Amino acid sequence: MKIVFFSDVHMTRTSTDRAALTLRFITDCCEDADLVVVLGDLFDFYHGYDGYIYPWYRSVTDGLKNLVNRGKAVFFLEGNHEFSMGKYFEEYTGVTCTKELTLDVEGKKVFIAHGDGFSKLSLARLLKRPFFYRIMDLLGPTATWGVVTLMRPLLSRREKGYSEEVRNVFRSYARTKFAEGYDVVILAHSHIPDILEVDDATRKQQYFNTGDLVRYSSFVLYETSTGFSLKTLNPASR
Repeated sequence: MKIVFFSDVHMTRTSTDRAALTLRFITDCCEDADLVVVLGDLFDFYHGYDGYIYPWYRSVTDGLKNLVNRGKAVFFLEGNHEFSMGKYFEEYTGVTCTKELTLDVEGKKVFIAHGDGFSKLSLARLLKRPFFYRIMDLLGPTATWGVVTLMRPLLSRREKGYSEEVRNVFRSYARTKFAEGYDVVILAHSHIPDILEVDDATRKQQYFNTGDLVRYSSFVLYETSTGFSLKTLNPASR
């Protein structure tokens, strides 16, 4: 079995380089996978509209759709930059969208989430409410995109530097999931690729952060023969 986990590309209307990177990653790393999990913030902003895919996201959206058409299972875990993917995205691509995910991976209980729930005060969390979703629906995709473009500097920073404090917050959360019985915890959002292994007399528990596919070229891989590991994209694929 092969599973690929990646996140935090933050594609915009003009970032054709990020779209191209994602498509190369899909081709080089995902096409022979059994399961692909996108841990959010693939897009710098997304709100789902009936019958509509943002044109500047079409190539990557079709890349995910092609994986599904080839028999791969694909999950999309909404990040803090995705404001409800919408039914049409799921219908068009065949991708399963959710907030978080628990999987049994060959006997290991795995918890997977974007990881943006640590900040109690954030504009993104405030906007993720039915009232604001209704406003976005009324405005439509073009007007909403214009408003979001103006607000983007307030939503969050796409380029996040290394912070040991942030890394430790995520590690602490992973330990709480370990205490709940999970063998593996995989998060994103911090843009800090990370791995933590906790061994006791009975089992090994592992935490991974997918990091940032753009800055660090990092992602998480599971293969039956080697288990879970933190990987770096081959420079030739960038």
